[in-house]
Amino acid sequence: MPLSLGEVVAGLSTAWVVQALLQKYLAVKAAQSQLRVCPGGSLLWLHPFRTFALVLGPIFPLKGRMGYYYAAFSSVFKQYGSTCLSSITFWNAIPTFWVSDADAIKAVHTGRAVFTKDVEAYETLNIYGENIVGTEGAEWKRHRSVANSAFNETNNALVWRETIRVVGEWFAELGESKPNPERTFSVDLVKDLTQVALLVISAAGFGRRVSYKDDLNTEPPPGHKLAFRPAVTSTLHHVITKAITPTWLFNFSDRVHIPLITPLLNEARDSFDALRAHMMEVISLARAWIAGGKSETMDAALLRNLVEANMSHSDGLDSHRHLSDDELLSDTFTFLLAGHETSAHSLCFSIILLALYPDFQQRVYEEALRLWPDGVPSPTNLSAFQGPIQSYKESMASLVIVPVNPFSLPHEIHVNFQEYTTAVFYETLRLFPPVARLAKHVQLDTRLSARRFQTNAKGEVTNVEKYDVPIKTGSIVIIDILGLHNNPIHWGEDAANFKPERFIDTDTYRWPRDAFNAFSGGPRSCIGQRFSVTESTCILALVARNYEVRVPDELRNKSLDEQKRILLAWTPGITITPKNARVTFIPRS
Repeated sequence: MPLSLGEVVAGLSTAWVVQALLQKYLAVKAAQSQLRVCPGGSLLWLHPFRTFALVLGPIFPLKGRMGYYYAAFSSVFKQYGSTCLSSITFWNAIPTFWVSDADAIKAVHTGRAVFTKDVEAYETLNIYGENIVGTEGAEWKRHRSVANSAFNETNNALVWRETIRVVGEWFAELGESKPNPERTFSVDLVKDLTQVALLVISAAGFGRRVSYKDDLNTEPPPGHKLAFRPAVTSTLHHVITKAITPTWLFNFSDRVHIPLITPLLNEARDSFDALRAHMMEVISLARAWIAGGKSETMDAALLRNLVEANMSHSDGLDSHRHLSDDELLSDTFTFLLAGHETSAHSLCFSIILLALYPDFQQRVYEEALRLWPDGVPSPTNLSAFQGPIQSYKESMASLVIVPVNPFSLPHEIHVNFQEYTTAVFYETLRLFPPVARLAKHVQLDTRLSARRFQTNAKGEVTNVEKYDVPIKTGSIVIIDILGLHNNPIHWGEDAANFKPERFIDTDTYRWPRDAFNAFSGGPRSCIGQRFSVTESTCILALVARNYEVRVPDELRNKSLDEQKRILLAWTPGITITPKNARVTFIPRS
């Protein structure tokens, strides 16, 4: 009996699938043969540095498997006894190396001719055009050269000042909006700190100086579909949606209504358009200011630099610094995102940790009390305040710990005359880095130094020895920041514990700079690092000076481990996002 057309098609399809899978299998086996020196060799079903890895991160891969998003160091690197592990991405058979070794990561960051940024992963942020985050080589240098000079000590002083203003207004709003006889305030940290951080970057970076109370008004101003803050937060909420939705589906849903999908994509599109309108309004005002010869009087150096680059001639002497209209919008959006979401989320974890560890909180309070012995300046009277706010540098230098009896401190901590509030923030970033991993493409055959080790009966790392890992062109190196930050070889066997003192240098100890990658490293390290540290340490000091921070009342009777499990839970995203960031503020008398 002759075969039907359907049977022929089915047979050919099956043969094609079998052949394709066989080719994939052979490619994977060939790639695995390159990995014999490096332990692991696991198969990855998803590219570990793509949007779907973020979306599925909470559930896939499973715990104990390569690529598990919450792995840190103990569950995978300890399992194989190496600070470098290997894997293969199935669909394109690319050798992939996971690195948690400070020496290897430093070599990756500094070897920019060999290890290049995985710019494809950052297409998620190219909503309006190319930007400083999603470019490499000469294009990245052009964007960086435009923005770099804006991040200076003068701007940091403005950040300090605006942070005090905004936080003071936040505290005033807490008292007005949540009056109660016990004078305690239940605080949703993600909501409040996101607003605080957005107001600070808006003012210090882009000259949009709005009060905390006025910013609570979500009524769209004339000519806008959304108010500024809802436009920003809605856009960020829909970034992942846009990243995983093909362009054709966006266009198709615009013509044909698809239940559930069309409303979601329309909301995403409206968010991007609404934020564009707000950014263009700020940019237009800056253009007029610059055209009128008033650029030197602009506080917002970042906005000034971006707009001046946009207004320069693309074919003149300054062509190497010129930004197109799309690039201007995209850089503005990127700095708004990086300038508030990362700081806000990191501060959530910091303040929760202060609530969990009252002894550490007390020491931050004592620093803040020395900085502001008579109370912090009123946000409405900063210009008249004759205290430390007059000098940002002196204020930052004041955030140091006073000499105390070391035997009265918990865990036998010995510290003298060292910054402590900053140490709390850095220790938070070590345990909860904004980005858990980074990816680099390998352009030339090379070698990386790694460490083999054994684990004794107590779970301690022993018998550490260095070895070289050959890495071929076309491979991917994953900088495992969570793994690096929890590596006991660099941070000690108590690396999983919250211990701010590990970031305080003494006569006999210097904290391992190369093992700290919260702001990335090398030439492409975070351009806004000092901005973030200035803002965040100021907020921590202000919170500790004004309030005692406690865990929520319903968790007070639970064990410390249970409190940590609940309050410090997070989920992957563009930056790691706290899930249950809530505390209780009790005003200090």
